[in-house]
Amino acid sequence: MKGKFIVFETKAFYKLVEEVIQRVKKTEKPIKNQQTSDWVNAIEAKQLLGIKSTGKLRKLLYENHIVASQHGRTILYSRKSILAFLEQHKI
Repeated sequence: MKGKFIVFETKAFYKLVEEVIQRVKKTEKPIKNQQTSDWVNAIEAKQLLGIKSTGKLRKLLYENHIVASQHGRTILYSRKSILAFLEQHKI
């Protein structure tokens, strides 16, 4: 089987690449902006707090340092309460 090659001039190649990029941008699904969500899951909450331990996260919740909401087995943590906690404890 012989290979087929398409030859482009440099300008034409970059124009094609730009058109492909624009088409992909139009068709891609928007990614949920994490910064606008009022509630975050445990993974995001730990990232915001800079901790790795789920136990530490629960301790902060049980000691009323942060706020959470639970529906079924899903627990969501208030982004505002986490940011307020960090603000109160900055040095």
